[in-house]
Amino acid sequence: MSANPAFVRLGDFTEECTETFGPWEKPEKEWPIYGVNNKDGVFLSASQIGREFNTAYKKIEKDWFFHNPTRANVGSLGIVPEVPDDAITSPEYQVWKLKGGFLPNFMALILRTDYFLNLVAFNRVGGVKQRMYYANLAEIRIPIVPDDIQQAFAKRRQGMVDNISVASEMLDRRKTEIEQMIFGTHPMGGN
Repeated sequence: MSANPAFVRLGDFTEECTETFGPWEKPEKEWPIYGVNNKDGVFLSASQIGREFNTAYKKIEKDWFFHNPTRANVGSLGIVPEVPDDAITSPEYQVWKLKGGFLPNFMALILRTDYFLNLVAFNRVGGVKQRMYYANLAEIRIPIVPDDIQQAFAKRRQGMVDNISVASEMLDRRKTEIEQMIFGTHPMGGN
Protein backbone atom coordinates (compact mmCIF):
# COMPACT_ATOMS: atom_id res chain seq x y z
CA MET A 1 0.00 0.00 0.00
CA SER A 2 1.36 3.42 -0.88
CA ALA A 3 2.11 6.08 1.70
CA ASN A 4 -0.56 8.35 0.18
CA PRO A 5 -3.61 6.18 -0.50
CA ALA A 6 -6.63 7.39 -2.43
CA PHE A 7 -9.28 8.88 -0.17
CA VAL A 8 -12.98 8.39 -0.80
CA ARG A 9 -16.19 9.80 0.58
CA LEU A 10 -17.59 7.42 3.24
CA GLY A 11 -21.12 8.00 1.95
CA ASP A 12 -20.22 6.39 -1.39
CA PHE A 13 -19.79 3.09 0.47
CA THR A 14 -22.55 3.37 3.09
CA GLU A 15 -26.30 3.72 3.30
CA GLU A 16 -28.38 5.24 6.09
CA CYS A 17 -30.86 2.84 7.74
CA THR A 18 -33.96 4.70 8.82
CA GLU A 19 -36.55 1.92 9.16
CA THR A 20 -38.60 2.47 12.32
CA PHE A 21 -41.59 0.69 13.80
CA GLY A 22 -43.77 0.90 16.88
CA PRO A 23 -42.91 -1.75 19.46
CA TRP A 24 -46.21 -0.90 21.23
CA GLU A 25 -47.96 -2.81 18.41
CA LYS A 26 -46.83 -5.98 20.22
CA PRO A 27 -47.69 -4.89 23.79
CA GLU A 28 -46.64 -8.14 25.54
CA LYS A 29 -43.39 -8.66 23.64
CA GLU A 30 -40.08 -7.96 25.36
CA TRP A 31 -37.81 -5.99 23.02
CA PRO A 32 -33.99 -6.03 23.23
CA ILE A 33 -32.75 -2.43 23.09
CA TYR A 34 -29.15 -1.75 22.12
CA GLY A 35 -27.06 1.28 23.01
CA VAL A 36 -23.58 2.49 22.17
CA ASN A 37 -20.77 4.02 24.18
CA ASN A 38 -17.08 4.78 23.81
CA LYS A 39 -15.98 1.85 25.99
CA ASP A 40 -17.99 -1.13 24.76
CA GLY A 41 -19.22 0.05 21.37
CA VAL A 42 -22.66 -1.44 20.68
CA PHE A 43 -24.12 -3.40 23.61
CA LEU A 44 -27.42 -4.73 24.96
CA SER A 45 -28.65 -1.80 27.02
CA ALA A 46 -32.07 -2.95 28.24
CA SER A 47 -35.20 -4.95 27.54
CA GLN A 48 -38.60 -3.33 27.50
CA ILE A 49 -42.18 -4.56 27.13
CA GLY A 50 -43.96 -3.26 24.01
CA ARG A 51 -46.73 -1.44 25.88
CA GLU A 52 -44.11 0.73 27.63
CA PHE A 53 -42.94 2.35 24.37
CA ASN A 54 -44.35 5.68 23.22
CA THR A 55 -42.17 6.30 20.16
CA ALA A 56 -40.97 4.31 17.17
CA TYR A 57 -37.53 2.68 17.39
CA LYS A 58 -34.97 1.80 14.71
CA LYS A 59 -34.25 -1.74 13.57
CA ILE A 60 -30.60 -2.92 13.66
CA GLU A 61 -28.78 -5.94 12.23
CA LYS A 62 -25.39 -7.60 12.61
CA ASP A 63 -22.55 -5.70 10.92
CA TRP A 64 -24.54 -2.48 10.69
CA PHE A 65 -23.19 0.55 12.54
CA PHE A 66 -24.72 3.23 14.69
CA HIS A 67 -23.67 6.17 16.77
CA ASN A 68 -24.96 8.62 19.30
CA PRO A 69 -25.05 11.90 17.34
CA THR A 70 -24.11 13.97 20.40
CA ARG A 71 -21.25 11.73 21.56
CA ALA A 72 -19.73 10.37 18.35
CA ASN A 73 -16.73 12.68 18.76
CA VAL A 74 -15.70 10.79 21.91
CA GLY A 75 -16.13 7.38 20.31
CA SER A 76 -19.78 6.51 20.96
CA LEU A 77 -20.06 4.65 17.68
CA GLY A 78 -19.66 1.02 16.78
CA ILE A 79 -20.48 -2.11 14.86
CA VAL A 80 -23.57 -4.15 15.70
CA PRO A 81 -22.52 -7.59 17.00
CA GLU A 82 -24.62 -10.75 16.64
CA VAL A 83 -28.11 -9.62 17.72
CA PRO A 84 -31.59 -11.16 17.75
CA ASP A 85 -33.84 -10.51 14.73
CA ASP A 86 -35.96 -8.13 16.82
CA ALA A 87 -33.04 -5.96 18.01
CA ILE A 88 -33.77 -2.22 18.10
CA THR A 89 -32.13 1.04 19.10
CA SER A 90 -33.14 4.58 19.95
CA PRO A 91 -34.66 6.63 17.15
CA GLU A 92 -32.13 9.33 18.07
CA TYR A 93 -29.18 7.19 17.00
CA GLN A 94 -27.79 7.39 13.48
CA VAL A 95 -27.86 3.88 11.93
CA TRP A 96 -26.02 2.96 8.73
CA LYS A 97 -24.60 -0.01 6.85
CA LEU A 98 -21.83 -0.71 4.38
CA LYS A 99 -22.72 -1.32 0.75
CA GLY A 100 -19.29 -2.40 -0.49
CA GLY A 101 -15.65 -1.38 -0.51
CA PHE A 102 -14.99 -2.06 3.17
CA LEU A 103 -15.26 -5.09 5.43
CA PRO A 104 -17.41 -4.51 8.54
CA ASN A 105 -14.64 -5.57 10.97
CA PHE A 106 -12.16 -3.30 9.22
CA MET A 107 -14.58 -0.36 9.34
CA ALA A 108 -15.04 -1.07 13.07
CA LEU A 109 -11.30 -0.47 13.48
CA ILE A 110 -11.32 2.72 11.43
CA LEU A 111 -14.11 4.14 13.62
CA ARG A 112 -11.89 3.83 16.70
CA THR A 113 -8.84 5.62 15.28
CA ASP A 114 -7.87 9.09 16.46
CA TYR A 115 -7.80 10.06 12.77
CA PHE A 116 -11.48 9.22 12.34
CA LEU A 117 -12.59 10.69 15.67
CA ASN A 118 -10.84 13.97 14.83
CA LEU A 119 -12.75 14.07 11.53
CA VAL A 120 -15.99 13.39 13.40
CA ALA A 121 -15.25 16.27 15.78
CA PHE A 122 -14.50 18.57 12.84
CA ASN A 123 -17.63 17.60 10.86
CA ARG A 124 -20.23 17.95 13.63
CA VAL A 125 -22.88 20.63 13.25
CA GLY A 126 -24.92 22.77 15.60
CA GLY A 127 -24.50 25.45 18.20
CA VAL A 128 -24.26 24.59 21.87
CA LYS A 129 -24.81 20.85 21.46
CA GLN A 130 -23.05 19.78 18.29
CA ARG A 131 -24.25 16.65 16.50
CA MET A 132 -22.93 14.18 13.94
CA TYR A 133 -25.78 13.21 11.65
CA TYR A 134 -25.41 10.52 9.00
CA ALA A 135 -25.28 13.19 6.28
CA ASN A 136 -22.21 14.74 7.95
CA LEU A 137 -20.62 11.34 8.55
CA ALA A 138 -21.11 10.46 4.88
CA GLU A 139 -18.88 13.40 3.88
CA ILE A 140 -15.85 12.13 5.84
CA ARG A 141 -13.00 11.01 3.60
CA ILE A 142 -11.24 7.74 4.37
CA PRO A 143 -8.52 5.84 2.52
CA ILE A 144 -9.25 2.97 0.17
CA VAL A 145 -7.44 -0.07 1.54
CA PRO A 146 -6.85 -3.25 -0.50
CA ASP A 147 -9.06 -6.21 0.44
CA ASP A 148 -6.18 -8.42 1.58
CA ILE A 149 -4.99 -5.77 4.05
CA GLN A 150 -8.55 -5.21 5.29
CA GLN A 151 -8.96 -8.96 5.78
CA ALA A 152 -5.73 -9.22 7.77
CA PHE A 153 -6.75 -6.37 10.10
CA ALA A 154 -10.32 -7.68 10.37
CA LYS A 155 -9.09 -11.18 11.27
CA ARG A 156 -6.83 -9.79 14.00
CA ARG A 157 -9.65 -7.63 15.35
CA GLN A 158 -12.01 -10.61 15.50
CA GLY A 159 -9.38 -12.62 17.37
CA MET A 160 -9.06 -9.84 19.93
CA VAL A 161 -12.84 -9.54 20.30
CA ASP A 162 -13.07 -13.31 20.85
CA ASN A 163 -10.28 -13.19 23.47
CA ILE A 164 -12.01 -10.35 25.30
CA SER A 165 -15.24 -12.32 25.33
CA VAL A 166 -13.54 -15.42 26.79
CA ALA A 167 -11.71 -13.33 29.41
CA SER A 168 -14.95 -11.58 30.38
CA GLU A 169 -16.71 -14.92 30.85
CA MET A 170 -13.82 -16.17 33.01
CA LEU A 171 -13.97 -13.01 35.13
CA ASP A 172 -17.72 -13.45 35.63
CA ARG A 173 -17.16 -17.06 36.77
CA ARG A 174 -14.50 -15.94 39.27
CA LYS A 175 -16.85 -13.27 40.66
CA THR A 176 -19.54 -15.91 41.11
CA GLU A 177 -17.09 -18.24 42.86
CA ILE A 178 -16.02 -15.45 45.23
CA GLU A 179 -19.64 -14.65 46.07
CA GLN A 180 -20.31 -18.35 46.67
CA MET A 181 -17.28 -18.48 48.97
CA ILE A 182 -18.42 -15.37 50.86
CA PHE A 183 -21.92 -16.77 51.39
CA GLY A 184 -20.62 -20.22 52.30
CA THR A 185 -21.90 -22.10 49.28
CA HIS A 186 -18.44 -22.74 47.83
CA PRO A 187 -15.62 -24.53 49.73
CA MET A 188 -12.56 -22.47 50.60
CA GLY A 189 -9.01 -23.68 50.02
CA GLY A 190 -8.81 -23.63 46.22
CA ASN A 191 -10.86 -26.78 45.59
